[in-house]
Amino acid sequence: MYKSITVLSFLILLNTICKAQLNPILETKLNKSLDSLRTKMGIKSLSASVKINATKSWSGAIGISTTTPLVNVKPEDTYLIGSVTKPITASYILKLEERGLLKIEDTIGQYVPVLPFISPKITIKQLLNHTSGLYDVLGNPVHQPTILQDPSKIWRPEEIIKTFIKSPKSAPGAKWDYCNTNYFLLDMIIEKVTGKPFYQAYREEYWTPLQLNTIAVPSLETFNQSVANVWIDLNGDGVTDDAGDFYMGWQSLNSTAGAAGGYFSTAVDIASWMRSYLRGDLHTPASLAKAKTFIAASGSQGGLYGLGLMSRKFGTYQAYGHGGDLAYSASTWYFPQLDISISVLGNDSKFTSWTLLPVVEALLKTYNATIITGTNDDQTNEVILSPNP
Repeated sequence: MYKSITVLSFLILLNTICKAQLNPILETKLNKSLDSLRTKMGIKSLSASVKINATKSWSGAIGISTTTPLVNVKPEDTYLIGSVTKPITASYILKLEERGLLKIEDTIGQYVPVLPFISPKITIKQLLNHTSGLYDVLGNPVHQPTILQDPSKIWRPEEIIKTFIKSPKSAPGAKWDYCNTNYFLLDMIIEKVTGKPFYQAYREEYWTPLQLNTIAVPSLETFNQSVANVWIDLNGDGVTDDAGDFYMGWQSLNSTAGAAGGYFSTAVDIASWMRSYLRGDLHTPASLAKAKTFIAASGSQGGLYGLGLMSRKFGTYQAYGHGGDLAYSASTWYFPQLDISISVLGNDSKFTSWTLLPVVEALLKTYNATIITGTNDDQTNEVILSPNP
């Protein structure tokens, strides 16, 4: 059933006035798992969250942000979530369709101007599920050298496309091929339809009503959150350096990620949004069914892709979500069988969202092995041990 804004508002109020306590045994086990995994991986830091219900979540962070001076990461620190931004953009497009402002079967020529190498006959759906056949502008070899020429420059999506686009890789609809250009075009469509930049539209639709205050694009809007510094090999010697100041001052990079991968967030806030989205709090069942209409996508995390959404299994548990990489790494998934979401974030460029998948799975196993039972969600005194999935 479509959940009205009244229900959503009630859940937010409940979350504000009644913070349920997490079972301390579960919290200890999850913290121990995260610490053990960070040590085993050798990653600079991991931040993670398990969103259990409207009033309960676990968040943990382990590792370093900086070494001079030594600063350890905290659960309140934000990380770049990269392409975990894509489910957000897809969700908002579906919201516009629900309101009758567009249809995902519409051709993009109705919404965007003539652009080089961009067929106006491509559909919005083909942008969403990466079957447009377009060249990925972020893969252009001159992209990074060009944007480094002026680190303070804010790039608009149309300018990004015009500057870095090349001829299509295939005909529209011919095959799946991951392409950030698709989501820059969706950015343009959102602004054409709403008259607002994507980040303002998302804030009004999601972040403010849901009180997810840490989610933002620093290069494009006010951002006062603490950030875990990213570690990058800046001089090619094979050793990662603390690149926090460099990276956060590189406005041109963050602005070129935009609606394809520009958001920062805490682990708990993006886990909370993913759970709300995929359990059906934000959309009609018909919209969610469209989002979860998957096609073969060799090379994606799970081999299936919907509308800005990946599908894969962790053990025996089905999950929907996305990974993201842009020096930082992120992996956020919703598990419908358990009605929980898990998000893991990293700040070490030697690691990718693929390498975070085992962390997600380990936290899932830890959670599932320490089941909180009772007749309602607030009863947390009984613990049953069960086999891992």
